Amino acid sequence: MSKPNPLAEYISTLVEPFSHRYKEGEYSITVTPRVDLDDEGVQRYWRAFSKFPNDFAAALNRMLPRDVQFVSYDHLSNKLTLLKK
Repeated sequence: MSKPNPLAEYISTLVEPFSHRYKEGEYSITVTPRVDLDDEGVQRYWRAFSKFPNDFAAALNRMLPRDVQFVSYDHLSNKLTLLKK
């Protein structure tokens, strides 16, 4: 079990949830703010994105379904690479 990370847990509330419809293979997706965030929420998303890149990546990893593996996260292009087993 992973260590508690309150900042990563908070960041995961700002990120649009990932689709669970992946079939086997590798996928690259763009990470986006939740669609239901107001302007202040979107600002908090981008602030967390720019100030806490490690916690941001940790939040993305925590959001993945158990059968999806975190391969890499490109912070500059905001792309997450996943592998569905």
